[in-house]
Amino acid sequence: MDGDRPKEEWRQLWEATWDHLLATPVHDLIEADAAKALADRFLDPDLVTELARPIVVSVAPVVIAELRADQQPLERLLPAEAQERLRDALARPGLVHPDWVRAMFRGEAAEAVLNDALYRALKDFSTLLPRLLMKVSPMGRLGVLGSAGALAEKLIEELEKLIEPEIKSFLADSTDRVLERAADFTIAKIDDPASIEFRATFVSFMISKSPAFFIEAADDELIADMGAVVELSARHVMQMPETRAGVHAWLDRALEYAAGKSLGEALHLEGSQVRLPIDSLAEATWPAFKTVLASPQAQTWMDALLDELLDEYERMM
Repeated sequence: MDGDRPKEEWRQLWEATWDHLLATPVHDLIEADAAKALADRFLDPDLVTELARPIVVSVAPVVIAELRADQQPLERLLPAEAQERLRDALARPGLVHPDWVRAMFRGEAAEAVLNDALYRALKDFSTLLPRLLMKVSPMGRLGVLGSAGALAEKLIEELEKLIEPEIKSFLADSTDRVLERAADFTIAKIDDPASIEFRATFVSFMISKSPAFFIEAADDELIADMGAVVELSARHVMQMPETRAGVHAWLDRALEYAAGKSLGEALHLEGSQVRLPIDSLAEATWPAFKTVLASPQAQTWMDALLDELLDEYERMM
């Protein structure tokens, strides 16, 4: 297996195999029942868990470490033309579903923020007018006398005490309605220029940040938690009956689409000028191919194959 000739034959085998596969009908390459049986095997929860675990344990930390060291903005990955098309896509009407907006204005967090903001605004506004009246009234102008000014401040303090429970009572009964109106207003204006500009500004902010910015909080504990989530979710999805049914249905649709087509036609590669980098693939896979052929199992298989060929030759003679 040493020398240039075996390597060249391996490259030629790659090229001939690729051309042959593209010209072969799909139904000769894939059998529906066998493909579904293979899919069922890969949908086994234990197998999926075992395959996911090394990725989470070994690959994910390495990737996180690389991203944490990447301080370059994401926009470097988007050329100017791509950024322009992204902005055009964000301006498309109907891009944001109303349910997303309603979800933002729902829940205890939204109610707490709105309550705090409205409470401060209503309290400030409710005492603004009395304070102005006090300043322009004779009582306010006589404040330099001491007793009149103290009386005015006392009146305002008492007014605040009376107003505060009324504000809280109003907010307790009105927060839900205010949030609902805010959601309706936002949805009604969702494709206005200001909303489109907001979407574009938000995306511009996102791509202006580096990978390290987005995973700043991804410590070892969080990575472990996310690994557990991936493992548990993968097992759960594999156990869902609709998962297997969905994969089978997808295979049926794919094979139905490919009926009567060669692999090249089904993949829209027939007549294409784009080809696999055969030379590079052959060069990269040559060491592994030599190792496999040199294994005891491969040697045993080739010896048995040679014996069968000799036996067949003798029968033919």
